[in-house]
Amino acid sequence: MEMFSGFDFSEYGPLSKFGQHPKFESSFKKWRRRLLNGQSSNVVKLADIPKLGGVYLIPRDQYIEIVDGFGDTIAIGSPGNAMFPFSSYDFFGDIYEDEYFQELLEQPFFRLGKISQLGYLVPPKPESWKLNVSIIYPAPYFVHTRWAHSRLVAFLMEVILAKHGYTDEERLPVVLTAAYHDVATPAGGDSVKRVDAEGLNEEENFEWVLRHYDLVQKWSDKYGFDIEKAKQWVKGIGLFGRLLDIIDRVAYTALDCYYVGSSRPCKLRFLGLENPLTLDVWQDLKFNDDRNDFAFTDPNRLFKFLLFRAYEHEELLMNPYSRALDFFLQKLVQPLYKTGMITREQLLLGDDEWLYGVFKEHYPNKNLWAFIEPEIISWKKFDSLEGLQRFCFGDETIDHVEQIKGFDTGLGLGVYSGEKIVSVRELLTEDQIEELEEINKQVKGYYAYWIKE
Repeated sequence: MEMFSGFDFSEYGPLSKFGQHPKFESSFKKWRRRLLNGQSSNVVKLADIPKLGGVYLIPRDQYIEIVDGFGDTIAIGSPGNAMFPFSSYDFFGDIYEDEYFQELLEQPFFRLGKISQLGYLVPPKPESWKLNVSIIYPAPYFVHTRWAHSRLVAFLMEVILAKHGYTDEERLPVVLTAAYHDVATPAGGDSVKRVDAEGLNEEENFEWVLRHYDLVQKWSDKYGFDIEKAKQWVKGIGLFGRLLDIIDRVAYTALDCYYVGSSRPCKLRFLGLENPLTLDVWQDLKFNDDRNDFAFTDPNRLFKFLLFRAYEHEELLMNPYSRALDFFLQKLVQPLYKTGMITREQLLLGDDEWLYGVFKEHYPNKNLWAFIEPEIISWKKFDSLEGLQRFCFGDETIDHVEQIKGFDTGLGLGVYSGEKIVSVRELLTEDQIEELEEINKQVKGYYAYWIKE
């Protein structure tokens, strides 16, 4: 059996064009020729960049060097930069100079930078992969964090509300809620939430975390923040709650699909290459004249986004190969949580690094955080609970079971048909609807997992 790490195959590595604006590569080549000819770099002042609210829209169709008011270059990895693949713009918020965006430097938000967005999930295994090849992945494989996701959500909320005429006073409480919507993610992420689905529920613990850091009163005094309204928005209730739910989907789809498609050939990669500006779907959001509802204006681009998201669920989030070891953290935390060695409060305030330290103390003989080996897990899908139970009955080798219920296809999202808002289902073709529903149907089922001998 040949063994390779997930990064050993150069032909499966990141693609230069994947996730980029279709005009970026030619712009980059022109910039490189300028340097070779001894010409200066293409410098643009931040003050000359388009801005919506407090967020600068950095064009992704050109390679430029951006300098701030002091003439200093804004580094690509700056905490104020939010990468937005498959779109026309990246975002930049001056979190050091802008008093409002300085709230993104608070400890609970900073903590999210040490929580992996995708935990132990790994890229899909191509059907053409050699049968005698087993892959070992670094843990965690995907590098983006809840912090990167939450920052993009906050900036998206800011630019959308500013674009539609909401004042600073109207925007600030909503954008703060958007930025902190995942603040109660426990250390270890989604896998650990299964340890206590009720006690570690992000939405229910949102207020607790903010109060723990004395942010509720501070924000109320400074920005008119209403914790009761914010709790409803985090749960997807009300106008801004529904908007936050959509923006959340847009943000995690952009980042997740970029990193998955960059890893190796898959449906996400091919769809992204064919439709490089799919995530410009955010620009299609439009409020009605009374600003009591909103919908998308381009049903075809919305369909591409929903297809992107459907492939993400099929190939990653609900792919048994990709999630075979996603229960690993839950199994380690469960006994410690049950006996009180790890508490709910510790999980809500700690991060992945803290959790790793706890594991080292309680599991000194286990090599926990070096590599992920999904190839050691076998799995089988069943259409019914009875079939799963018959398969597992009396078999002590079964590691775990789960039911995958599918995902929201998004066919109920609103789009404009003239001045009227209707379900996007009404404006798509039968083939488009069938494609989304078939993907959802294929992932549904009952799954058993066991360790290979």
